[in-house]
Amino acid sequence: MRIIRNLLLLTIIFISACSPTKKILTIESDISNLYQQEQYQKILLQYDKLKTLCSQNNLPINDNTKISAAIAANKTENYEQSITIFNSIDSLYNPEVILTGSENFEKTYQFKEGLDYLNQHINKFKGSNLEQTALLKLYRLQQQIEDYEAANKTWIKIDYSNNTDLMFEQITVLTKLNKKKDALALCNELLKIDNSHEQALFWKADYYYNKAEKWYQNEMAKYNRDANYTAYAYLRRELKKISANFRTARDLLITLHNIDPNNKKYLGYLINTYVRLDMKSEVEKTKKKLKAL
Repeated sequence: MRIIRNLLLLTIIFISACSPTKKILTIESDISNLYQQEQYQKILLQYDKLKTLCSQNNLPINDNTKISAAIAANKTENYEQSITIFNSIDSLYNPEVILTGSENFEKTYQFKEGLDYLNQHINKFKGSNLEQTALLKLYRLQQQIEDYEAANKTWIKIDYSNNTDLMFEQITVLTKLNKKKDALALCNELLKIDNSHEQALFWKADYYYNKAEKWYQNEMAKYNRDANYTAYAYLRRELKKISANFRTARDLLITLHNIDPNNKKYLGYLINTYVRLDMKSEVEKTKKKLKAL
């Protein structure tokens, strides 16, 4: 009788050891160990086994294991697989893990989906040391899908800390929103920090050139519709104001030409500006420079 009881006990122990739950726990433990060892490809192999076993027995995979597998897929550049695993996770709270999930969408050029994902989790970054990183990602994704209104609202929360390249990104956003006065103010702020920032210098030169050119065309059109002495006197007064804008553009373009003497765009703008300022000798000199390139 004792022998039978011992056999039954051994049988129960054997069955317990071979139960699906035990196997699942073993694989999950393996995945945890492999994660510590950064054996990401092996993690994915074990995760495939785990998925099959859990599916066959209608059992769930815990979120921590899913997170390890999702990160492993990301690390091995299996971004679509990583997205799929991340989407199956019930709760995400770790900011660093959430940023890894966001990276998958960037790597696969799914900017709208990446924006939706980050918006879903953005509140979880509040107060963390990754809050600014997340806001900057959000800001750039909003630009990618051309939602400049949203990007402009996000900008208010960003600590750009005199980062001139980041400031120029916002100048571009403001330009897209036709908030050119705000863009000019930020451009001037940028140039106080770095007076040789080429993109900002050209943006400002282009701003003053186009402002002057549109103004010039409008005034000439008005004068040509009704050319008389009074209209001519008014035109001369306006042309003085217009010339001030052309001179501002000219000075900026000269600076840009000194920075990059072989840039044909700068020379082309300079020629047009000299024409409007009636600087004939400079027009000819600049045309020769352009032709020589």
